[in-house]
Amino acid sequence: MPMGVTRLVGRTDEVRTLARTLAATRGGDGRAVFLVGEPGIGKSRLAVATRDLASAVGTRVLHGRGGAVGPAIPLRPLREALLSVTAVLAPADLDVLGPYRSALARLVPDWAVDDPSRPQPPDHDLLALAEGVLRLTGLAGRGRGCLLVLEDLHDADSPTLAVLDYLVDNVGRQPTTLLGTLRTDAGPALDLVRAAARRGACRLVPLGPLDPDGLRQLAGVRLDTHPDELPQPAIDLLWAGSGGNPGSPRTPSANWSTPVCCGPPPPGGGSGASGPTTRRPCPP
Repeated sequence: MPMGVTRLVGRTDEVRTLARTLAATRGGDGRAVFLVGEPGIGKSRLAVATRDLASAVGTRVLHGRGGAVGPAIPLRPLREALLSVTAVLAPADLDVLGPYRSALARLVPDWAVDDPSRPQPPDHDLLALAEGVLRLTGLAGRGRGCLLVLEDLHDADSPTLAVLDYLVDNVGRQPTTLLGTLRTDAGPALDLVRAAARRGACRLVPLGPLDPDGLRQLAGVRLDTHPDELPQPAIDLLWAGSGGNPGSPRTPSANWSTPVCCGPPPPGGGSGASGPTTRRPCPP
């Protein structure tokens, strides 16, 4: 399991929804799903779990992420997603895309074709780019299905959202699952996916907080301790600070490094006048 990634806890219904979506995609029924929630709620972790499910059955995975650090990179999530598939798609494989290959070459220069006889879409033609991305997912997922993951869409620029809008409306034409993640912050990305959901073009999966039992289970996983050994006061503290969002900056142990006591004192351990209570510390 990658560093910093823990076993998924408390998202059984969401995982089932995404597993059914991937199965439908492999059958040729493309769909768009968006995970929406506040920062730290587990959108990226659920996206990782979906990527794992897809990879386990041979579905091709393309992945890109928006970014708010450093200079803005136009169309960054789409650039990353296309670059993630260059190792498995040779340039010659792209000939079936026709003029749309040239549109994609805006994002992946290695795919450019120096052939003046071929029709070239204008550089500013986002519609050609969007159709090119859509057809590429079909090519990448031929016979196996494709999962296109675009994370942190709240940070996406306007051209990315324009392409996304087209993909959502047309993904049903390809064996592709489009999975996006974004925050609940008001903005154009949230407006886009809500409007798409209203017209039935996508499914929104809102991620709410974990319940106290789910928070206990997650704390046990993070601390490598059986959940039943975590004292209730520690869980109460986590709940009070997080409201069920373990990644919230308000959480007392948001980095899960704050030591808490795990389990009762050993037999014979005293307290008060008899001496301090000794408890086994949680693993770091």
